[in-house]
Amino acid sequence: MKRILLVALFLFLGMSYVGIKAGDSKYAFSTISPACAQNDWKGEFHDLCSKTQDAMGFTEGELKELIAKCDRLKPVIEKLDETQRKVYLKRLRMCRDMFSFVLESKTKK
Repeated sequence: MKRILLVALFLFLGMSYVGIKAGDSKYAFSTISPACAQNDWKGEFHDLCSKTQDAMGFTEGELKELIAKCDRLKPVIEKLDETQRKVYLKRLRMCRDMFSFVLESKTKK
């Protein structure tokens, strides 16, 4: 019985790791654990904030889209516990401010 539970657990975690999403027509059950679903925003957050060093190379449209992504990510981060919320919101605000500053400087030219 323990062996069956362990195999089921490894299969479940393996499917979650490779990114099989709930609702795929091939699968009749959800394979994304709640912990993985809650951490999806971190990848987007890191991707977004990693682009600040290249901000001057983006077009005005790209900068507006990055600012919009920051705005969409903010409500997700606001739902975190207090410590994480403070840290990630500050970092997100700094990234958004950088994109906004670069956009302003490009529109003034």
